[in-house]
Amino acid sequence: MATQMPTPADDGTAQRGGAVREGAPRSHRVSLEVAPPVPDELPVGTSVSFKVRVCGTDADLRGARVEVVASEYLVASPTLAERGEGFTETADIAVRAPATLGTYALVIVFPRQQIGRDVFEGCELPIAFKTVPQKTSVAVWGVTSPVEAGGRLAVTVGVKSAGACALKGATVEIIDEAGAPIGRGRLGDVPWPGTSLYWAEIGLAAPARTGTHSWRAVFPAQEVKLAHDASDAAFGFAVVPPPEHRLTVRVADAESAAPLAGVELALGPYRAATDAMGTARLDIPAGNFSLAVWKSGFEGRPCDVEVAGDLSLQVEMKRVPQEPEIWDELL
Repeated sequence: MATQMPTPADDGTAQRGGAVREGAPRSHRVSLEVAPPVPDELPVGTSVSFKVRVCGTDADLRGARVEVVASEYLVASPTLAERGEGFTETADIAVRAPATLGTYALVIVFPRQQIGRDVFEGCELPIAFKTVPQKTSVAVWGVTSPVEAGGRLAVTVGVKSAGACALKGATVEIIDEAGAPIGRGRLGDVPWPGTSLYWAEIGLAAPARTGTHSWRAVFPAQEVKLAHDASDAAFGFAVVPPPEHRLTVRVADAESAAPLAGVELALGPYRAATDAMGTARLDIPAGNFSLAVWKSGFEGRPCDVEVAGDLSLQVEMKRVPQEPEIWDELL
């Protein structure tokens, strides 16, 4: 009995005895991209997230797999999960940057795969990046000012890591106007309460020259588990001559003559506040000063003071009308 040769069909299949036989698988080429792009620079130890897209076909590739390879090690093998216009992509993939400084590469791989009748050829996408130090920031507070010439002052220095790294044990330095290091400290084991600032209190010798000074607190570039960049913050203070005389100031209500407590006083760089008896005392050198006083609900005029010995002053402040605080009731 003669066997009839199959006749090619228009759709690429062949017929044998009325049955349809599929032809050879169709081959497709695709390309890869990541969204968003991986930055060229990544701080050491930080995590970066992206999606892998397989582009160049309208076919539904959900369920197909991709691979993320670093230094020949497979670090992730997600499947394509969502379709877009002209692409199918994975969910977010998180990859952590190395903890050491250097140049690195990820390779995104789409292995050759057959889905139904279609074969999708494999392809790769290399991604190069380099790791950089973590950023830091410096804050300074608690500066002693004014301070006597040649005396001692203290500053508190706090340092924060942009990557929320523990900075305990790291060094901080104090630099004067000439750029010379004049003090050093080590950050403590725990951050300042309510902040992420690791801190140290540093004692320093005050300059002999009177006047204002501007120094810097410096966090040098260093490795505290992870590499960190240098940063600094300026702070200022006043240096005054040693005190020679005592100024006693008594502040009273101009209408009732009652003593006023809690009045703030400023005499040049010197600061004080009155006690319950309306009295404040300042130890100051000889010279000419302008005395200013202020307290909420009162006003007092500044006055010039010449100090050539121990001195007592009587200052009066007038009560001023206060605007009624009714907004909370109306809102």
